[in-house]
Amino acid sequence: MSISPEGLPARPDPADARSDAEFVAMLRRLKAWSGRSYRDIQLHAQRAGHHLPYSTAAGMLKRGTLPRREAVTAFVLGCGLDEQAATAWNTARTRLDLNLPPEPEREPEPVPAPPRRRLRTALVAAVAMMAATLVVAAGVHQTEDETALSDVPARHGQVLD
Repeated sequence: MSISPEGLPARPDPADARSDAEFVAMLRRLKAWSGRSYRDIQLHAQRAGHHLPYSTAAGMLKRGTLPRREAVTAFVLGCGLDEQAATAWNTARTRLDLNLPPEPEREPEPVPAPPRRRLRTALVAAVAMMAATLVVAAGVHQTEDETALSDVPARHGQVLD
């Protein structure tokens, strides 16, 4: 079971189910994640407009076969999730029922290239840094020459350049 950043068990993802038994195991994890009793699930499903007796909810989690679509919807809503989540759970259920392969993992979105303005700004900044470095280096070199000349003793009345 995965852990959320807060250290709590993460909500199970039905898309990860590879078999009927795994799907039912995820429903059990969903119940544990919700923290609700079977009676609470029944009550919340009823409030959402679905009929799911607590004995049916308990029975469907003891089997290794896929529960009915209506029972999955009522159970997911009873656990406190929304209609969109119920649709995701039923999509996974249908995929398993039809023996379809799991959805391929999505590749990460490619990072868009920076706009030309950013590239131009970076180029200007790089040129400015190089120019500043050259100015500082020239100043250090000139200071070293002046220091070397000041070590030579001056004669009275002679002006040094």
